[in-house]
Amino acid sequence: MTIHSNPLLSVSNPRPIVRSDYEQLWDMLRASTDGVTIRDVPRTIPSINYGKAKAWLGALNSAGYVSREQISLTRNLPTYRYQLIRDIGQKPPRIDSKGAPKPPSVNEAIWRTIRILRTFNANQIIASGSTPELVLNVASVRQYLRHLHSAGYLQVRQAGQAKQLAIYQLIHNTGPKAPEIQRGKKVYDGNLGLVVYDPAKPLPPSHEAEKNNSKHAKKGASHV
Repeated sequence: MTIHSNPLLSVSNPRPIVRSDYEQLWDMLRASTDGVTIRDVPRTIPSINYGKAKAWLGALNSAGYVSREQISLTRNLPTYRYQLIRDIGQKPPRIDSKGAPKPPSVNEAIWRTIRILRTFNANQIIASGSTPELVLNVASVRQYLRHLHSAGYLQVRQAGQAKQLAIYQLIHNTGPKAPEIQRGKKVYDGNLGLVVYDPAKPLPPSHEAEKNNSKHAKKGASHV
């Protein structure tokens, strides 16, 4: 069994997990003892503009995670202070713009299950990762696994055959955020804050060798 690696994912090149703008806002709320105003947010986190801060704080208020108190009124324009009243830990709540709970995406459910199982095939991902609200299907799982393998997150433990799904093993667990598949089949890792794979660029030599060997071994059989 050949182990390929993507140097951007290698544990020998560790990086702290990147916090998104929304996560940084949540961190700011958790750290504040007397709350924050909308204008406080872009001053502290320049990548968040006023409109985005207002929308996120409004959604968190609607969802019951923060309270809102008017602290001033200038030319009929109120200023509110937002105070965290429901701290659920480091991971911020998944909510939409109206504050309603937002279910995980298909890829998020697959990635979460991969991190739990470590070694698996597509059917095992479906059995363990599906919920009443989100039922995974074979096509979506197989497609995402292909992308993760191409990027170097997974290695093939056993190649797929005509009536047998490929068995994968997770070799690079970069964090809780599911790698995103972008236009052009690029893979973006939100834990690292960078694109870790671009099919337009050469693969690491060892990965390319395994990819070619796998193609010859299965002789046209399904990869996953």
